[in-house]
Parts: sequence; structure tokens; C-alpha cells
Amino acid sequence: MFKKIFSVLLLFFVLGCSEEEKVPATAALSSPTGGPQLLFFLDPNGGPCMMQGRILASMEEELRGRAAVREVRTTLSEDRPLFGQFGIRGLPSLILVDGGGKEIRRLPPGVKSAEEIRFLLNELK
Repeated sequence: MFKKIFSVLLLFFVLGCSEEEKVPATAALSSPTGGPQLLFFLDPNGGPCMMQGRILASMEEELRGRAAVREVRTTLSEDRPLFGQFGIRGLPSLILVDGGGKEIRRLPPGVKSAEEIRFLLNELK
């Protein structure tokens, strides 16, 4: 009898007993406009991340119409699964994704110049 109960509990644990449908993290990345996004993984309190943010802000006009910048912050609980999904281990990190959230290309972690970001955006042509 104990084996049967244990098996049922194990089945619920493995399959999940919630009727709530889980939304894949990539669905949360879907662009409202259907266009590409530049994911900016950051710690808002980190110096290098602040510097990268200023570089991206200075490129706002250049980025408009090419890729929307989406900040993915360590301080937001709803953003944290994306760090794992994309294997982010160093900050700041920039990843270019298509309108459906599928990775196109990424740059190695660290502060990137405007020129390096332009090179990344050339993948959209």
C-alpha cells in the first residue's frame, strides 16, 4: 500500500499537480511589435551595467526601428528565469533575439562599445 501511495505522489511531483498552464519563458519574450529585441541583462546597481546602459541610451535613435531594447534585471523576480534560460553568468550581457524570443546572436559578457553593438545589429540584415 505504501508503495502505491508513494508512486502516486511521485507521479504528481514529476508531472505537476497544478492545473495552471505554465507560460514558457520565450513566450514572455515575444515582442509586441513582432520585431527583434536586444536583451540587456543587468544588475541595476553595478557600475559596468550602468555604463552599458548609458551607451545603449546614447544609441536610442540608432536602435529605433531596428531592435527594441529590453532590460532583464537581476532585481526583478519575473526576469530571473531568463538568466537561467539564456545561461547568463556574467554581466552586463547583450543578446539579440527575434520577435518570437529565439536567440539570433550574443556578445560575450562585459561592457560593449556602440561599434560592437552596431556589429551585432548587422545580423538583422
